[in-house]
Amino acid sequence: MKLSLMAAISENRVIGSGPDIPWSVKGEQLLFKAMTFNHWLIVGRKTFESMGKLPNRKYAVISRNDFCSDDPDVLYFNTIGSSLDALSKKTERAFVSGGGEIYKALLPNVDEIHLSIVHKKVNGDVFFPELPDSMVKVFEQHFESNINYTYQIWKNET
Repeated sequence: MKLSLMAAISENRVIGSGPDIPWSVKGEQLLFKAMTFNHWLIVGRKTFESMGKLPNRKYAVISRNDFCSDDPDVLYFNTIGSSLDALSKKTERAFVSGGGEIYKALLPNVDEIHLSIVHKKVNGDVFFPELPDSMVKVFEQHFESNINYTYQIWKNET
């Protein structure tokens, strides 16, 4: 299974302030919508609760607590490993979509990263980890918006 990671970070690596994203950039979330459409998303429970269930996506929610769902598009797992095992039987590609602990745990294992860098320093308490040395930037495009941002694609060269 191809494992992709998608995140938006500020210039000072903030990805969240509690359950909230501490910015609103016109157009940036369209990248997330387009890339993840009809795919599985691997998310932590807090991230899932703050984002809610988006249409035309399926979720592998990681939680330390025992949760279950009657929704066939939302599966709960106690460990990241069990989610990867189950998804490898269901799909050829999944997107790691947050939060901070999930990014940190899976970052060394992803095949590619889709990263939006919001050109603003913000306050927050959830940070995106440093990229591994095995990652190589293969694409970059700058966007002008109410807050400018740069979209990058990184590939794992190991």
